[in-house]
Amino acid sequence: MAHSHFDAAPILVLGANGKTGRRVADRLRKQGLDVRACARSTQPRFDWNDRMTWSAALEGVKRAYVTYQPDLAMPGALDTVNAFFDTALTSGVERIVLLSGRGEEEAQAAEAALQRSGARWTILRCSWFMQNFSESFLLDSIRDGRRGAHAART
Repeated sequence: MAHSHFDAAPILVLGANGKTGRRVADRLRKQGLDVRACARSTQPRFDWNDRMTWSAALEGVKRAYVTYQPDLAMPGALDTVNAFFDTALTSGVERIVLLSGRGEEEAQAAEAALQRSGARWTILRCSWFMQNFSESFLLDSIRDGRRGAHAART
């Protein structure tokens, strides 16, 4: 089997302590792939609000899984992810997988920026995570048998 230049390069996983990043990093490692799992608390450190942390995270990387914190719909997110895409490509990244939102205007703008970036890309459009019920903000309400704030409005 022929090996590509991807094989030796680590795969950058942003949001490595989060809901999806943690799972993506675990699955890639189980496949025997070299993973550089980055977050604000890792080494190398990655912080969306500190562009000085981006270079170390991107060093030698050809592929990246990108989740933007706190959310692509936040003011300034588009400018930040666009700058990250530019930095990633300049650093040698060739493929970017972006965790997006479904139907959010700002998320669609980030998707379009990635599509225009020149990278090979994959976009994951998610609208809800079942883990919100089992390990996130709805868990206490479920355990206590209470209706969540979202249910009270319906």
